[in-house]
Amino acid sequence: MLSIGEFSKISHLTLKTLRYYDEIGLLKPAFIDSKNYYRYYNLSQLETALLITRLKNYLFSLEEIKVILANWEDTDFLNAKMQAKQEKLTQHMTFYCSLLKKLKLDIQRLDEAEHIMGYLDKIEIKLMNHLTFHILSQRKQINTADFLLHFNELFSEILFENLVPIAKPLAIFHSSEYIPEKYDVEIAIPLAEATNKTKVFFPGLCAMATLTGSYDELPSIHTKLHMWIEENNYKLNGAPFEVYQTNPYSTSEENNIVEVYFPIK
Repeated sequence: MLSIGEFSKISHLTLKTLRYYDEIGLLKPAFIDSKNYYRYYNLSQLETALLITRLKNYLFSLEEIKVILANWEDTDFLNAKMQAKQEKLTQHMTFYCSLLKKLKLDIQRLDEAEHIMGYLDKIEIKLMNHLTFHILSQRKQINTADFLLHFNELFSEILFENLVPIAKPLAIFHSSEYIPEKYDVEIAIPLAEATNKTKVFFPGLCAMATLTGSYDELPSIHTKLHMWIEENNYKLNGAPFEVYQTNPYSTSEENNIVEVYFPIK
């Protein structure tokens, strides 16, 4: 058997860590001396210690690791957990790669003696009268993380009813504040013909700006539109809405195109 000190030296886990693992039931000593309470480990437990460290390196939580160890003989269970973690890490990599690009761009602006928020000045605002459409819509309080799922529901209804879209899908934002878990949004699809389920969508005169790139930049577009409306003595005249010119499922982040409209008077 190995003393806790020997086990610590071989596994590169500190005494504090080993005691904590014992406390939470993650890696308990094989034997504890009842007289002096010294902890001892079997040589075979070194493999478990290596596995714990390996899974920690994959960013599994200690609670997740406990579950994996409890199901260690179930290869399918472990494989599913590893694949789920791979997908999550891939999403994190995509996010941080995008973030790094934005950071480099801001550094470039500063190197060129530009203001870090100077990109707002490059957002072009257009005045336009939006077309009138018959729209099939669903207004719900949704979690913004499930935004695309609600669009899928509406598209499924259109296919089931054999309806014909005539323009790109849009979302109308009715919330008075931003609550991502409970956001009042009306998703809509313009149709070629009216039905007993459609309504007329006529926003009239609008200030419009186009986003090309990540949806994360939409707040910048909204900010610029609000600034432009105030500077040009207009007033809001209805709920803002976004028209999605590209399909997020088949379009890379940098090529997304969204038109943002603010009805004004």
